[in-house]
Order: sequence, then structure tokens, then C-alpha cells
Amino acid sequence: MAKVTDTVAALALPVVAGAGCTLWDVEYVKEAGTWYLRVLIDKEGGVDILDCENISRTLSDLLDEADPIEGSYTLEVGSA
Repeated sequence: MAKVTDTVAALALPVVAGAGCTLWDVEYVKEAGTWYLRVLIDKEGGVDILDCENISRTLSDLLDEADPIEGSYTLEVGSA
């Protein structure tokens, strides 16, 4: 069975690349009782809030379809 981070990275890679960014890392961690799925991105000249927003919206839909994570979590897309 694939790790959650590997599965999410495979889903995120084409979305991130399509936005002109590179996938830096995927983290799935529990902090203060809440699970966080963090997708960290980078790009030449720096990442801005619109990059994060566009990738987050598209990736959120893909994650809803694929449903690789049981239970609830918070999706965060940010710069590396």
C-alpha cells in the first residue's frame, strides 16, 4: 500500500507543473489533534498567493475524487 504522501504527490505533480511551479514536498502530519496535508511548491521568481490558491482548488477536487485519506484533514498549499 502506497504512503499517503506518495499518493498525494503523484496527484499533485501534474497540477503543480501545469501552474508553472515545482513540487517541493508533501507532508501529512498531526498537530494539536488535527491532521494537515501540506503541499509545498516553488517556482522561479517565487510563489505568490494566486499560485497557492489555484493549485489548492484544483488539487482539492482531485483529492475529493481519489479519496486517498480516511477521515478529515486540512489541505494547505504553500511555498517551500
